[in-house]
Amino acid sequence: MDASRLGPADDNFHAPPDDSWWFHETCWFWFYVPERKVGGWLYNWIRPNIGVSGGGCWVWDDTTHVHWEVPYYANYTNLKLPAERDLRDFKFPSGVRVTALEPLTKYQLQYSDADRIALDLQFDAVMPPWVSGSVDESGVMHPHHFDQVGRVTGSLVLHGEKMSVNCLAIRDRTWTLRSERWRDGGGYGYTNAAAESGEAFLVVGADQLRGYLALDGERHAITEGIRAVERSPKTGHPVKVHVSARDEAGRDLDATGEVVSTMLMPIPGVHALVWTSLMSWTINGVAAWGEDQEPWPTAEWAKFKRGEMK
Repeated sequence: MDASRLGPADDNFHAPPDDSWWFHETCWFWFYVPERKVGGWLYNWIRPNIGVSGGGCWVWDDTTHVHWEVPYYANYTNLKLPAERDLRDFKFPSGVRVTALEPLTKYQLQYSDADRIALDLQFDAVMPPWVSGSVDESGVMHPHHFDQVGRVTGSLVLHGEKMSVNCLAIRDRTWTLRSERWRDGGGYGYTNAAAESGEAFLVVGADQLRGYLALDGERHAITEGIRAVERSPKTGHPVKVHVSARDEAGRDLDATGEVVSTMLMPIPGVHALVWTSLMSWTINGVAAWGEDQEPWPTAEWAKFKRGEMK
């Protein structure tokens, strides 16, 4: 969807329908320090009709793959949501602060927790948001999600050690109905990467991909493609991901990513799990960095591990 359907007001929280406590709005930024094999999320959500918020901040590396052993993990479930709130300058109950410096373009991100962690980052967009939505009965398109690549710079202090952050990373926002009971699906990907030379892609799915491909200064929708995964025989997590796709302009995407570090964690706000991985990519032969998220309903992951799924 054309990014012109968004405006400065979309930096703020969106008005929920009056009759559904399932309305769920998210705010996610991620970052990484590749030379340290460190990835991190600032992910927060609200359910305004019932006055709660959750999420927080977490940082993982290659020393473990379970969320309770990573260098830092604070993922809250039901914190009280302030009645007065404006996401353009807002401190979530988790402690994550987001400040919009330029509409849909530039954001300051801050978080700290005692002497465990301190983050001071800035996100500067390098491309417009990629927007998705739904069509109502009258044929009008309504946006309810977008993804955007930007340069994230600043500092991460982790257990007293300071690291510089300078990476190309994606953020996204969602405002829609989302049940906590997530029973279907599993094994598909939310997969993205960006290169310093401008190549970038985002694909969602497994064998019916959607998303975009950015090449030579142009970005077009993916119309077909597959995401293939090589897995660890011990844990089952992805160790290599290959994406083969084509966009609406007839351009091909051939991308291979190798997992540098990964973590299995509960998905904030729903009954499901996700492998979130820092990835070293090539995009049509060009070196890049990015991410692969592989979500699973909890029961489906257990079924997969028991060998009932292939």
